[in-house]
Amino acid sequence: MAILIVTEKPSVARQIASALGKPKKEGNHLIVGDYVIAHALGHLLQFAYPEQYGERYKKWRLEDLPIIPKENEWQLVPISKTAIKQLEEIKSLWETADMVISATDAGREGELIFRLIQQYVGIDKPVKRLWLQSLTRETIREQIKKLLDLSELDNLYASALARSKADWLVGINASRAFTVVSKKEVFSVGRVQTPTLAILVDREKEIQNFVPRIFYKVKVRFEVDGTTFWAESVKEYEEEEAKKLAEELVGKTLLVTEQSEEEKKFFPPLLPDLGDLQKFTSRSFRWSAQKTLKILQRLYENALVTYPRTDSRYLPTDMKKQVVGTAEKLEPLLEGNWDYVKKLNNKGRVFNNARITDHFAIIPTGKTKELKGDDEQLFVYVMKRFLAAFYPPALETHQKTVLSYGDHLFEYNAVRVDDPAWYEVLGGKESQPLLPDIKEVNVLETSADKRQTKPPARFTDGMLIAAMETAGKLVDSEELSEVLKEKGIGTPATRAEIIERLIEMGYVQRNGPQLIPTSKGIMLIDSLREVQLQSLTEPELTGEWERRLGLIEKGKETPESFMWSIEEYVQDIVKTLSKDESSTTLKSKQNMPIAKCPFCDGYILEAQKSYYCSNWKEGCKFRVWKNMNGGIITADDVRRLVAEGRTRLKRFRSKAGKSYRAFVVLKDGEVKIEFPSRKKSEDA
Repeated sequence: MAILIVTEKPSVARQIASALGKPKKEGNHLIVGDYVIAHALGHLLQFAYPEQYGERYKKWRLEDLPIIPKENEWQLVPISKTAIKQLEEIKSLWETADMVISATDAGREGELIFRLIQQYVGIDKPVKRLWLQSLTRETIREQIKKLLDLSELDNLYASALARSKADWLVGINASRAFTVVSKKEVFSVGRVQTPTLAILVDREKEIQNFVPRIFYKVKVRFEVDGTTFWAESVKEYEEEEAKKLAEELVGKTLLVTEQSEEEKKFFPPLLPDLGDLQKFTSRSFRWSAQKTLKILQRLYENALVTYPRTDSRYLPTDMKKQVVGTAEKLEPLLEGNWDYVKKLNNKGRVFNNARITDHFAIIPTGKTKELKGDDEQLFVYVMKRFLAAFYPPALETHQKTVLSYGDHLFEYNAVRVDDPAWYEVLGGKESQPLLPDIKEVNVLETSADKRQTKPPARFTDGMLIAAMETAGKLVDSEELSEVLKEKGIGTPATRAEIIERLIEMGYVQRNGPQLIPTSKGIMLIDSLREVQLQSLTEPELTGEWERRLGLIEKGKETPESFMWSIEEYVQDIVKTLSKDESSTTLKSKQNMPIAKCPFCDGYILEAQKSYYCSNWKEGCKFRVWKNMNGGIITADDVRRLVAEGRTRLKRFRSKAGKSYRAFVVLKDGEVKIEFPSRKKSEDA
């Protein structure tokens, strides 16, 4: 009896085949006894683009919108030539099989991937479901004896299909309608990418509208038993008051009015998921989310780490034996106390079946290989996280001391690390000296330190990933916030792609690690909000979808009712954008001036690749390229250039590949690069 097993990924096919016996490779599939194991490559199929539903859809016209295929009209097409080849192999194996087993990932998207392949193949054979949340040999062998009827997962498939169709309907129709009405360039609107862009736009507006506030803090130095301490004023002062108080305090006595100590435990971080690693590499290595995913994928394909596109930070309980074996293999590679892993310390924080989604946390597999550069750097960090997760908590003593001089209060706060534990693996806080039990101190030195409030930081890839994960915090509805609490917007597999898509569409540009929305991106979000389509810019849309898709999974809502509401929503989008007021709004917001042109009476506008003068047809030569000699020039830089005659010090790259720093300046009616003097460089 020939049994075809279809997996979502090649690596899973290999693991299942190895668990069933000694596999033999033929073409792109494996054979073990009666089993033939073939694999997809993630999604192989997608819904066809509108032009494949009718010749008239090749042109983008409002009168053809909304485009809503009828239930029996939806067309599936392979996503690439590679997908076509893979599908043909699966189809030929399906024809000769007596039974087919779906072994795609245990989740909504995994179910969709198999069912679409089944629909594309179109050959009726008995089909069962192998539901795997762990890929140990024991689990595979056990679960293949407990196959599910495919019909048991019909509701899961229905929710997946509804989500996929809804995204197509909203994305296709909103993008075409907005593009046609704008009459200038192509726009892309989507359920996830547009709220993500809105997060960046709102932060940029906070920065632009921020007004810094100057204040002063008074610091005092004193000594106790030969050790120097500095305490800082609790209150913020104006300059004159701060300097006067600082002068007055020299030689004076401060009374200790409060002193407290608290012992605290700090458990090691949980095992990482994809988002956790992307946030770390963004912060520590200044990598993009996409770069991190690519490196993890390379490590995964070399069988060095487990599946990377995961949002779980736990392991299934049946992996305990495997974890011990992995520790024994990795011990020679990384210094540390591996006995904690072998004894499965902290097992309650590491193993938890209830917290496993489609996949489990990212850990090393135990296999090793010589690596270099970025691959080695990330692999070592994954090993460290694996080791540290089993360590006991670090122990600290936190001390707070309040000193007074009349009504003026000063604080000295210190942390003493009593047991570094996992800090020795991942790094942690350094100890500070605690003050002994004292009643008063003598002030030996003071300073009045000028401080300034800072605007919120621009997002990096890691910060944006975190914001997408915690999008529920941006939602007022308690019910929808709770739904998004678990999922956020986007998925671990798509968040990096969404960031790159925003850049590709010209909505966002990178400035080093920072993500800065362009005038095109700001215009899209502002316009959608002004024409009362703000729902497309808010995570509530995803929250509401997830709530209803969850009901479909449980059989408490029909996919038909969900799709009917999506079709109504799409019709409202098109109707709203078709109004004359919408057209007027979009035109008024397109190409909003960045600044007054320094060369003529025109205005500086932003294009896809440069900033230019509105009077360029009349001969004005003001133009600044966004990517100038490898350096990124932002709209902020252009405003500063026009106002002050030069930008901040920027980092550029020569043709030989060497990095250098310089200013972009206005000089003799031209935009030029100017190298700073040594003094200017130091000041900058």
